[in-house]
Amino acid sequence: MNDFKSLGLSDNLLAALESKGFSEPTPIQARTIPLLLSGTADIVGQAMTGTGKTAAFGLPIIERIVENQNYVQALVLTPTRELALQVCDEITSLRGAKRVRVLPVYGGQAYGMQLQGLKRGVDVVVGTPGRILDHLNRGTLKLDKISFFVLDEADEMCSMGFIDDIRAILENAGPDRRTLLFSATMAKDVLSIARQFMGKYELVAVKAEKNENPLTKQVFYEVNDSDRLEALCRIIDAAPEFYGLVFCRTKIDTDQVAERMVDRGYPAAPIHGDLSQAQREDILKRFRQKKTTILVATDVAARGIDVPDLTHVVNFELPQNAETYVHRTGRTGRAGKEGVAATLISPREFRKLMFMARAAGVNMNKEQLPRIEDVIYTKKAKISEELAAIVAEGGGDSYQAMARELMEDRQPDEVLAALLQYTFGDELDRESYREIKDFSKPGQGPRARISVHMGKTHGMSPRKLVDFISHRTRLKPFLIQNIKIGARKSTFTVPEHDARQALSALNAQNKGPRDFAVREE
Repeated sequence: MNDFKSLGLSDNLLAALESKGFSEPTPIQARTIPLLLSGTADIVGQAMTGTGKTAAFGLPIIERIVENQNYVQALVLTPTRELALQVCDEITSLRGAKRVRVLPVYGGQAYGMQLQGLKRGVDVVVGTPGRILDHLNRGTLKLDKISFFVLDEADEMCSMGFIDDIRAILENAGPDRRTLLFSATMAKDVLSIARQFMGKYELVAVKAEKNENPLTKQVFYEVNDSDRLEALCRIIDAAPEFYGLVFCRTKIDTDQVAERMVDRGYPAAPIHGDLSQAQREDILKRFRQKKTTILVATDVAARGIDVPDLTHVVNFELPQNAETYVHRTGRTGRAGKEGVAATLISPREFRKLMFMARAAGVNMNKEQLPRIEDVIYTKKAKISEELAAIVAEGGGDSYQAMARELMEDRQPDEVLAALLQYTFGDELDRESYREIKDFSKPGQGPRARISVHMGKTHGMSPRKLVDFISHRTRLKPFLIQNIKIGARKSTFTVPEHDARQALSALNAQNKGPRDFAVREE
């Protein structure tokens, strides 16, 4: 199906989609919308963050809403208030000319506003489990006549401890509803909800194909714990258009990292659960307007943040599990734009990261941090570009007279150098940057490339090749890098001083022409 019209949507919704610039459905939309419009079965949808899940359930709900009714017809549960507001806004923007009343209901907002909205009448309620359960217990919300019950980001709600609240809310929902469960992963708790509260359901799984998500570059840097902040600054400085999320484990870490970055002059801000709703909304507004370009966040606070053009996601600290890693890094490399998912680890965390990468199904490359020279070069290029733009626009006219005065007794290059020093301080001075110990080249020596006549046709993957080489040579897995898997041939690098050992160990186990051959390139 190549367009929304073929999915069975009304002219009203087609017009609304066109006004938003949407022309083709995403895979999850193409598979889910027809099922919701024509069938009666419940649906379990599995798709990554940013694949258009809200429209996948929101469009059919809008189509099936009966106008001018005095009862709630659909409930959407979300793990965070940010996501509740986001889903509410998305459904509202998709309704077109149809009179569909949508109300966000979440903790942190005064009850008065919510009670007024519920009393006036609402068709779709979008809310967080705690506040929804609160209204059910107060008798201010009734779900006995709902047609749709949606669990959005179900795995996140389960991991946040909402499983009992979800069960209690489902028990209050009318029996004639259709239950829709959307999740990036199929955790045990998620499947238990499906088995317990859903009837006969259809599974719609849309997983990233090998060539579907090449826009997110997955890299990691190995640094000492004491160098993490310096390493983060290097990553940001080397990317002049950096616009991204930096993840920390705790609220305290989030505040400290953001504060230290602000002290260094970076446009950063923290976001976590201890901030008031007004503070969070203001920070997110500034971030979406790019007045703040670095958002330092905890996992919980970031779950409702959906900004399509992020350039980077940086794991300042490792997440707790592979599922969280997937949710974090899924926020970049979207909407057809390239993105970078960078992870900072200490040497002792290498095994945990590799386990996490394997569980998440992603390939990560170990890279060298940008050098001081790279950072200075990038900053110089940006300064030159911005100055050229000001000159082209005639923005310096009001300073012409002062410029002539300054150059009366001085050389132009002296004046410009002083002005740059006055404006940028020591940003271009190499001595102002602290050296970071480089773990990207074990032993600080050169590397040798080795080829083996084994590839995809032999069932090889980067992870399998590392395990294979490590087992046969007794080299530590992190020493085996720069892996390239071909159809029948693969290459990798090891420290030069380990190359002889690797070649000897591998060739010693060759048993004949049918076995692999190894050589140094």
